[in-house]
Amino acid sequence: MENKFDVIIIGAGPGGIFCAYELMRLKKDLKVLVVEKGRSIEKRNCPKRTTKQCVGCKPCSITTGFAGAGAFSDGKLSLSPDVGGNLPAILGYEETLKLIRESDSIYLKFGADTAVYGVDREKEIREIRRKAINANLKLIECPIRHLGTEEGYKIYSKLQHHLEKEGVTLLFGTMVDKILVEDGKAVGIMTEKGETYYGREIVSAVGREGADWFKEKCAEIGIETKPGTVDIGVRVEVRDEIMQFLNENLYEAKLVLYTPTFDDKVRTFCTNPSGEVATEYYEGGLAVVNGHAYKSKEYKTNNTNFAILVSKNFTKPFKTPIEYGKQIAQLSNMLWKKGFAGIILSPR
Repeated sequence: MENKFDVIIIGAGPGGIFCAYELMRLKKDLKVLVVEKGRSIEKRNCPKRTTKQCVGCKPCSITTGFAGAGAFSDGKLSLSPDVGGNLPAILGYEETLKLIRESDSIYLKFGADTAVYGVDREKEIREIRRKAINANLKLIECPIRHLGTEEGYKIYSKLQHHLEKEGVTLLFGTMVDKILVEDGKAVGIMTEKGETYYGREIVSAVGREGADWFKEKCAEIGIETKPGTVDIGVRVEVRDEIMQFLNENLYEAKLVLYTPTFDDKVRTFCTNPSGEVATEYYEGGLAVVNGHAYKSKEYKTNNTNFAILVSKNFTKPFKTPIEYGKQIAQLSNMLWKKGFAGIILSPR
């Protein structure tokens, strides 16, 4: 393989995928390399689905590979800047909304369901809002498009084939060991196998799985990082009947509570109607949980699961929010092995 490219993208999660997609849309003659430590979409499968036990695949096919953890998630698109990360603070509300609509149009192009929840049932949503206020909760109204666990996988398969057709070089099963810097500018990468690739621009799009790696690489080349927010919580599973009114009218009810003692922000997240709770394993054997919900009736259950998260922010001199979250998850794992519920760990 030739080792000189216009752009090198580290990570083939949604960030890396859409970066490559947009580059090729704007300038088809660009030479783009995407480096991913996991597998291609068609080679991603979890033995636990048949063995019912984790066999410790390295890297894990659920959390790494083309499309990242999103390839096997519920596949919900939250079509509002009012939820999610801090993009509106960086880009402005209107620009963020514009990008959300543009991203949504790409998902639709590759086969996403055209139905959107939470936009056409004014009477029912008003009733949910009233009940939320009475319970001292804030309802964040957000249009939701549900891809579905199995349909999301198909959409990302089409996206991978599209990038390949457009001439993007996808290098799977490859871990980046070093970011090469000359005269204060990133000029390339070196893999753990000792292979070197050079690029005029280097983009890091490693996502949650690569947060520790990214922090380490920044330290190596003298880039200061800032502690971010860590969301810590639990995943709850209840019968569908309990959540039916919320599920039918909003699909995912985004509710926020500010605790009276410490004013902590507690919120519901990632609701999966008629779905299932799934265990995910990270490096070192750390077990966390996620939720899935399928489009096909064949795979639907009688239960709804959702996460309850608390957002924790840190300031200097504390510099290790991810380690903080992992420590809590490890303590939860000790209880989980004795029959206690799993924990959500979501650094962002």
